[in-house]
Amino acid sequence: MATRSVVQKRIPRLPDIFEEIARIRREGLSASLATVVNAESGAPGKTGFRMLVHQDGSTIGTVGGGIVEAKVRDEALQSMKDGKTKLLEYDLDNQSPLGLRCGGKAMIFVEPILANPRIYIFGGGHIALPLAKFANELEFSVVVVDDRKEFAARERFPMAAEVKPGDFIEVTRSIEFRHNDSVVIVTHGHEHDEVVLKESLSKQILPQYVGMIGSKRKAADLFSRLKEQGISAERLASVRAPIGLDIGAKTPAEIALSIMAEIVAQKYGKVQRQERQ
Repeated sequence: MATRSVVQKRIPRLPDIFEEIARIRREGLSASLATVVNAESGAPGKTGFRMLVHQDGSTIGTVGGGIVEAKVRDEALQSMKDGKTKLLEYDLDNQSPLGLRCGGKAMIFVEPILANPRIYIFGGGHIALPLAKFANELEFSVVVVDDRKEFAARERFPMAAEVKPGDFIEVTRSIEFRHNDSVVIVTHGHEHDEVVLKESLSKQILPQYVGMIGSKRKAADLFSRLKEQGISAERLASVRAPIGLDIGAKTPAEIALSIMAEIVAQKYGKVQRQERQ
């Protein structure tokens, strides 16, 4: 009696997708991964098909091609911006611009692959040490900047992803912030705080959090000068100054704790906008 062989349609072998995801994470980039989680008979994309979408819109892999793939790509780009996963459902009847009927339905799961948020600590002094430790425990990528080599030393900050010795103005100008970055300004002088704040607020992309140490009076005087230099009131209003939640902090560790608490609270929309005089 003849036996019938069953030939299963293979899922395309795409080992480079996961290697690319690992590279993206190493380099602090973002992407989105779209996976076909269910597909009815007739759908061009089979269950298990994957497509990786880069920040520039380029892709690796496929979820079946055609107009659906173009729509998934747009959704993937949006997921990088809002950081949200989404489950997409498509009825593939009448999807073709030529009126061809593919038939079936497909469900595609889109998940953003976002780099760990970075925290830039300007000033490597007594507050920076516990702050870097707390941030590292909270899975921030820590970058410490100071113009004093002994305070911007790898030995002092072994938990940091980067330690940048150099002039505050030059280093700040060289940085391209991402939306989920945080900036903490705790330098060893008011003049350094001012230049770092000005350069940070002059970027095209602003960090989600910018905080500066100092009194309300110091902040008011500095904001007044920066307004005269062309920094908008809207951008200045986004700065947390004095920095940190009011928990009665006194010691460097307590101040660092209040700063990290404020950063986390702002991340989840739990911090109200500060009013400026």
